[in-house]
Amino acid sequence: MTKIALPMIAALLVASMSPAFAATSDCGTGYKDFVSKMSTYVNKMSGDELAGYIRKALGAYDSCMAGDNSITPHGVWDGILAEMGKK
Repeated sequence: MTKIALPMIAALLVASMSPAFAATSDCGTGYKDFVSKMSTYVNKMSGDELAGYIRKALGAYDSCMAGDNSITPHGVWDGILAEMGKK
């Protein structure tokens, strides 16, 4: 009985971890996409403004990597880009 239970538990753990790995991959891809879009606005703002946007974007990335579902990082990044576009 224990010979069967152990592989089943291992399979369940692997299956439950797969969405987390997919989410962290999406975090990195989304952040990289945000940074590439952000680069067009860099010369239009001060260093302090830029640092603030980068801190906010990195906070969203960190939350995404931690698996925090209370925010949508892509929504944060899109909001930052919209703000940058107004400058």
